[in-house]
Amino acid sequence: MLAALRGAALSIALVVCAAAGAAAAPRSSATARTAAYLERIQTQRPELMHFLERMPKGGDIHHHLTGAVYAESYIRYAVEDGDCIDGTSFTIAVPPCDPAAGRFPASRALNDFVFRSHTIDALSVRDFTPSPSDSDIRLHFFAAFDKFDLVTNGHWGEMFAEVVARAAAQNEIYLETMLTPDQGEVIRLAQTVAWTDDLPALRTRLLAAGLPRAVSDGSRNLDAGELQMRAILGCGTTHADPGCALTLRFQYQVLRAFPKTSVFAQMLAGFEMASADPRVVAINLVQSQDEFNALNDFGLQMRMLAYLHRVYPRVHITLHAGELTPGEVPPEELRASHIRASIDVGGAERIGHGLDIVYERDPPALLAEMARRHILVEDCLYSHELVRGMRGRDNVLPIYLHAGVPVALATDDEGVTRADLTTSFLRAIEGYGIGYLQLKTMVRDSLDHAFLRGASLWRAPERFVVVAACAGDAPSEVPSLAACRRYLDANERARVEWREEVAFARFESYF
Repeated sequence: MLAALRGAALSIALVVCAAAGAAAAPRSSATARTAAYLERIQTQRPELMHFLERMPKGGDIHHHLTGAVYAESYIRYAVEDGDCIDGTSFTIAVPPCDPAAGRFPASRALNDFVFRSHTIDALSVRDFTPSPSDSDIRLHFFAAFDKFDLVTNGHWGEMFAEVVARAAAQNEIYLETMLTPDQGEVIRLAQTVAWTDDLPALRTRLLAAGLPRAVSDGSRNLDAGELQMRAILGCGTTHADPGCALTLRFQYQVLRAFPKTSVFAQMLAGFEMASADPRVVAINLVQSQDEFNALNDFGLQMRMLAYLHRVYPRVHITLHAGELTPGEVPPEELRASHIRASIDVGGAERIGHGLDIVYERDPPALLAEMARRHILVEDCLYSHELVRGMRGRDNVLPIYLHAGVPVALATDDEGVTRADLTTSFLRAIEGYGIGYLQLKTMVRDSLDHAFLRGASLWRAPERFVVVAACAGDAPSEVPSLAACRRYLDANERARVEWREEVAFARFESYF
């Protein structure tokens, strides 16, 4: 029955997308010509890739910093730091190195091709081939993070520069990336504070124990990383990388598989930091949802978020939700309505993944609620296919589109999956028949649901009718109407969205 539901949703979604394209085409001849061109070349891979590389892609709003950096960069960092690589697990390890004991200098990965290849494969899912000791691509995926963890905190500037440059090269203009700004200081602090079910009292204890200092240290870490990033990219010079023009923001990631005091401390630090540092725009819970604490403490974690959101009502929340698939966990966990609870209790304005939507209590009602409340799904399409095996009728993308739930395509962990955002756009077209009008809608939604400050360029979510101040003003680098210029100056969200409309107008003029 569930397979039939997915299959029906896929068929209906394609019909809906086609009908929407036919209805919307007259509103913009340039958009109609572009949609028709994509339809003609969608089976011609060279032309399709050229089209997608140039297409404006808005924002990547589900992006893990450490998972987005490619293994080759981590190898380089390990060489710079004088670290070792274990010759069995290919984990980056602290010195001293001892080749006789199988701990080789990381520099071996520069000139030993076989050793380098094994290291890259271990730090990503490249060329994954099941073996008796490494049989599950999902476990291999999550294990990769521990293998390169040693070198991440010392190289933020280089990491920022890599992901920003890659995003801009694909015509993205906005990026929200997840990280731990304090680099683990809050988790260490939480070990000195005893748990209590009285959350206000626990908040008081943590603040008194020095959490504000960790929050300040987090902002300084971001300062240093961005300063180095700008130097690497040549920002402010005549040879500046296009990434310098990209708007970069951060989500404070909470490691949800940790003990409950640590989880609450991280949440508190995130809410504090998002209240004080405008670069930190949201809270998110990360780590595999089927880890023991993530499942066992799920209800408690949602209540933690609900409490802290009452204390800090202006802080945004987006949550990994419904990341479970049949067979991973007992059926009861699939039916525990993690997506509904993440929205109704945890306060999520967006959700990431949403893979178990058909197992929620009353899926049609939940989908209708998400559509009505404009709860966007951050769909990591390529990651879902590669790591979860969710292709065709098993994929949830058509289900959300058919229900009218806003969706934005995202990368998730582009370094570990060896992909980029363009890959997801390609899969949307080739795997699900998504046309240009739907892609453009998802691009616009990625910015309209981004956690940017100020009002939108659009009168209402998903309507894409320009606000009165800019109505009648054709997209251009500098709006002709004074009222529009004032509106954009006052609203960062609208300003970024206007930039994207200018990019779309330029792109569509080619067709």
